[in-house]
Amino acid sequence: MPITKAKDLIRLRVALVIGALIVASFMVADFLLLPSTMHSLYTYDRLFIQIPIIFAVVLLSFWRRFEYYRAYIFTALLVLLTYSNYWLILVCWQEFQFAFPYEGTILYAFYCVFALGIPFRFAITSAVINIAGFIVLMWLAPAYGDRMPISIGFVAASLFTCSYAKYRLDSSLSLLKKTNDRLTKLSKFDPLTELLNRRALRNQSESLLAYARRHNVSLAVLMLDLDDFKKYNDKFGHQQGDEVIRQQASILKNIFKRETDIVGRYGGEEFVVVLSDVDDKKLVQICENLLKDWKEENVPHAPGAVNAFMSCSIGAVMTKKPNDITIDGLIDIADKALYTAKDKGKARFEIAQM
Repeated sequence: MPITKAKDLIRLRVALVIGALIVASFMVADFLLLPSTMHSLYTYDRLFIQIPIIFAVVLLSFWRRFEYYRAYIFTALLVLLTYSNYWLILVCWQEFQFAFPYEGTILYAFYCVFALGIPFRFAITSAVINIAGFIVLMWLAPAYGDRMPISIGFVAASLFTCSYAKYRLDSSLSLLKKTNDRLTKLSKFDPLTELLNRRALRNQSESLLAYARRHNVSLAVLMLDLDDFKKYNDKFGHQQGDEVIRQQASILKNIFKRETDIVGRYGGEEFVVVLSDVDDKKLVQICENLLKDWKEENVPHAPGAVNAFMSCSIGAVMTKKPNDITIDGLIDIADKALYTAKDKGKARFEIAQM
C-alpha cells in the first residue's frame, strides 16, 4: 500500500476513535440532564449501539476493499448513528414523555462529512434520508410540541448547509488539485513539445546515472539538432518552425518508449535523449532510425539549406563505466559529436569514442 494511503487510513481510524470518545464524553453531560429512570436506556443506546457501530467501522478499515467502499461505509455510519439517536428520542418520548435533544443529529452530520470526508453526493443523500427520518419521528413522537415546525426547519437547514458547504469545499479542492497539476506539468514539461524541459531533463538524467552506477550498466546520451533550422524559420515563419520542432518531438516519442528512456527539449531546436543499458549496435540502430524517420516525413526545406528536406544531425556518446563521468560531461561530449556531424554535411550521426 502506498505510504500516503496508509497514513490517510491511520488518520481516519484516529478520527473514528475520537468520534467514539466524543460520544462517550457527552454521556457525562447527558446524565446530568436525564432523569435517573432513563439512564439505563441512554447507556444502552450509547455503549451498545453507537460506540460499537463506530468501532465496527474501525475494523472495516482493515478490509482490503475498504478504500473502494469508504464513502458508502461512512454514509451508512452517519445514517445509523442518526437513526440510533432518533430511536432514543422516540423511546424517551413514548415511555417517559421526555423530549430528548435532537442536536446530535447535526453533530453527527458535520463530523462524518468533514472529519471523515464523505463526498458531496453522499452527504446530500444522507441529508435527505435523515431529514425524512426526522419528519417521520416528529409525526410518531411530537416531543417538541409547538416548536416542532421550527425543529424540522432547523434540522433540514443545518443538514443542507452541511452538504452545501461540502460541495463548495470539494469544488475548491478539485480546482486546487487541477491548478497544482497544471503548475507541476509546467515546471517539468516543455509546453510546445510536451517533452521534459531542460531542468527536469537534467534532474531525471542524474537519477538514471545513479541507477546505472548502482547496477553497473551502460549509459548513452544523444544530442539532436534540426539542420539549418534558422533558414527554415526565416523562410516559413515561426508557426511552421514550431511545427517541425513538434515533429521532432513526435519522432522521439515514437522511438523512445521504455520507462527508463529520458527525452527532453534542451533548448530551441536542440533535444537530448538519455538511455541506460544499451550496447554499441543498439546505439547505431537508434541513430539510423532517427534519420530514417525524418526522411519519411518529407518536409521541404528552405532554399539555401544543405538538404532539400528537413533533417536532423545527431551527436552521441556511450559509457560502460558510468562511475567515471557526470551527466554534464556526457552532454558536453555528445554536443561536440553533434558539431562534428554538422561539419561533415549534416543529416548524419557521429558517435564519440570514450
